[in-house]
Amino acid sequence: MRIQRLLIAFLLIGSSVLAGTKEDLEQVQRNLLELQRQFWDLEKELQHNNASVQEAVKKLEKASEKLQDNQASLHSKLESILTQIQALNEKLDEANQQMRELGGARAPMAQEGPSASERSNVPSPSSGETAQQPQIQAGMGEQQLYQESMAQYTQGRFEQALRGFQDLLDQYPNSRLSDDAQFMIGESYYGMKEYVDAVTEYEKVIKGFPNSDRVPGARLKKAFSFFSLGKKGQGVVELQQIVQRYPSTKEAQIARQRLTELGLE
Repeated sequence: MRIQRLLIAFLLIGSSVLAGTKEDLEQVQRNLLELQRQFWDLEKELQHNNASVQEAVKKLEKASEKLQDNQASLHSKLESILTQIQALNEKLDEANQQMRELGGARAPMAQEGPSASERSNVPSPSSGETAQQPQIQAGMGEQQLYQESMAQYTQGRFEQALRGFQDLLDQYPNSRLSDDAQFMIGESYYGMKEYVDAVTEYEKVIKGFPNSDRVPGARLKKAFSFFSLGKKGQGVVELQQIVQRYPSTKEAQIARQRLTELGLE
């Protein structure tokens, strides 16, 4: 629009020159010079604006390239993180399987009764011996209850297994299987992903049966439960306790491996 106005001014001045006097001619010349100056200023302004636009375009192109590079870098990092998470999940599943195997390996073998010939040679029990007979029957009952509960657990029926192990503790509070049953209660809650309850039950093993060989496993699964609950610090403390207190156990080996993965070993 500004250029159009200048052209119109040139035309008007030209027409006035044809009909004007000397003074008019001088005035026209002055006007032409002024218009020419304005035209040059306008041209410089246009050149400056073009340069600014080109510079802005270059900056936008650089910013776009940088953004694309950042997106590519973030995508690469995200893929790396997802790969690490997948690897950790696989290792956690493997550790859980190892703990299940440890739990199953501790299931005691059923006691065999005497043979028919041996029973025929056994003298009739006295009154004191008769009083001990219910305890033997109770022992057989708790053994069977434990094995049936373990069968439910290995089949993934965690609620049924939980009830069976709890029945064992209720019916046979002084059983030699009490630490095993208590540990498997924690395992059942863990299998159901009830990690808060699992921590509580594992803690009962640690405090209630401090000399049991179930304690390292209880501490390990307690640590895994903390990790599942997002309580990394408490989980790390449990792993370190296992390494320090039970260095020769399989649980300590698993704990060291996990600490190494976390960059803490």
